[in-house]
Amino acid sequence: MNLRKSYYLLSTLLLLGAAFLALSPSFVQPDFILPKRVDSLFVIYETETAHRVNQQADTLPLAAPLFNPGELGLAYEQLRVYTSDSIVLHGWYVPCADTNANTLLLVHDLNDSKLRLLDAVKQFHDRGLHVAVFDLRAHGESEGKIFSPGMIAVEDLKHVTDALLRRAETKHICLMGYGIGSAIVLQSAVVDGRADALVLQSPFANLENYLARYAYAKWGRLKPLWYPVFHRKTEQLLGHPVEAMDLPLLASVVKTPTLVVTGSEDELVFPTESLAVFDSSAAPKKDLLLIRKAGHQNIDELGGADYYNRIAAFLVTAVPRKQQKTRFKRLAQL
Repeated sequence: MNLRKSYYLLSTLLLLGAAFLALSPSFVQPDFILPKRVDSLFVIYETETAHRVNQQADTLPLAAPLFNPGELGLAYEQLRVYTSDSIVLHGWYVPCADTNANTLLLVHDLNDSKLRLLDAVKQFHDRGLHVAVFDLRAHGESEGKIFSPGMIAVEDLKHVTDALLRRAETKHICLMGYGIGSAIVLQSAVVDGRADALVLQSPFANLENYLARYAYAKWGRLKPLWYPVFHRKTEQLLGHPVEAMDLPLLASVVKTPTLVVTGSEDELVFPTESLAVFDSSAAPKKDLLLIRKAGHQNIDELGGADYYNRIAAFLVTAVPRKQQKTRFKRLAQL
């Protein structure tokens, strides 16, 4: 009798375990795969945060909608880019008066959007750059429900690059990625190769380690329960093992001028990881910008004007501002 009960109990546990593995992706919906939307309805609840976006924040109520570049006094155009699977990506393009200027394309971090980069758009525009920014798939105003930082995101970035290269004033494309965005940018440099300069802010060394820290921050002591399912789902979306996304290895074959930016107190992507990417870079021209006491989210804030000046100066020296029609531009116009 006891043996029969044990058999039924074990069978029940096995069935429950199988059901858990089969159904858990429906219950475990981490915002790494299903990002939080930060779109045009996002509201600022802190006047101090609003002040960073608009110097007239003193006149704003405590809760005020975020702005578009036009609210910051910038002439801009809406970008609508169609992907290979007919997803629409939304973005902004802010040209500067100097038609020979380089074009900087910003790629935001996970669970972020173009809105969070409004200040960066203005700062780089004021330093003589054409600036473009778009919402990644499943982020902000862009369509899509599921996000993956692998080849799908790289292909999406390729379509945005195509759209920019079709513009008459585009002479050179520079890519700047933040966090997960830096991984997309570096993969693009390997697969696409049309960027003339790269800025990698807080690049991690390996996606395996990044996901482990992400899972612990999200689930704490329950990480051992949910992480295997999350890990498996992420690999299905990537189409390869997560440990295969090794940024130092990718950097070792990229010779595009590269600037690595990191915060000394970054709690999500350790500075040692970003340094490993910098050390491995095969770029003949590379530089490192360390912002002391900065975490993952406040590098630009603590870096201040020097942060933007260093990045803009690197791009100007790495990519000469002169008129030329590259073979990439001709291909994009076909």
